[in-house]
Amino acid sequence: MELKHLATFVVVARRLSFTRAAEELGYVQSSVTAHIKALETDLGVPLFERLGRRVTLTDAGRELRGHAQTLLNHAERATEAVRGASSDPRRVRGTLRIAAPESLCAHRLPTVLGALKDRFPYLQVAFGAASRTALMNALSEGSLDAGFLLEEEVAGPNVTAARLAEEELSLVARPRHRLALGGPVRTEDLAGETLLLIEKGCAQREVMDRELRRAAIRPATMEFVSTEALKRCAAAGLGVALLPTVAVADEIARGELSALEWAHRPVLGIYLVVHKDRHPTSALRTLTSLARAQWPATA
Repeated sequence: MELKHLATFVVVARRLSFTRAAEELGYVQSSVTAHIKALETDLGVPLFERLGRRVTLTDAGRELRGHAQTLLNHAERATEAVRGASSDPRRVRGTLRIAAPESLCAHRLPTVLGALKDRFPYLQVAFGAASRTALMNALSEGSLDAGFLLEEEVAGPNVTAARLAEEELSLVARPRHRLALGGPVRTEDLAGETLLLIEKGCAQREVMDRELRRAAIRPATMEFVSTEALKRCAAAGLGVALLPTVAVADEIARGELSALEWAHRPVLGIYLVVHKDRHPTSALRTLTSLARAQWPATA
């Protein structure tokens, strides 16, 4: 089996589409088809079957999927070991695949990844936003090397997590909002407000939901999937929002938002999460040390 054919199989098995796999890999579709046919010839069994316009895995394909990413990971570790034998990080090549929630992607990770690229100029970094669920699934599948999460705590059977820093959350509203003018704010004071909330499944949403239950209030809510949209709606006066302080620092400095004096001051941890069996490459170790150095230990 050729590794490039195996890598193509992993993407097709995940996307269940030759067209979408070709787009992700940057290949023409005929190359993806050729890779899969060559792999099927090497193994002597079909890996996919077409049911109408759908592509599904055969029993053999499902069995290979359980081993393919492990084989690719071992090959990557061997490559890293050989290329990293020198003490010069400028010779390290390969790809580091990272994901994080939107707020960390926009406000915490750019400086860290910039410093990483300075250390490893030939390292390719595949970086994008992902929800908690998608990130944890990708780590379990082996399609992601590392993830950053903003959580109260992180646990899972296939992952290990290190708390690198802490992030305070701020309750914000437009500057002329009544709660921005009246001094300290209790959670009970939110009863008559509209709360602008990030979608369920995010730690900051869980913090607010839990606090509302404690206060026994059920204010009106609007739900968002985007931090940027949530901020803009808060600045436009649509309601009160809970966001990471770093995500609203610029808007507060420009006078577009005001931080309320909320009696509850929640803090989340910034975690680096990896698969429990992931080999700690030199690039991954450096990423961890750079994050620790550049992010605040406490909010």
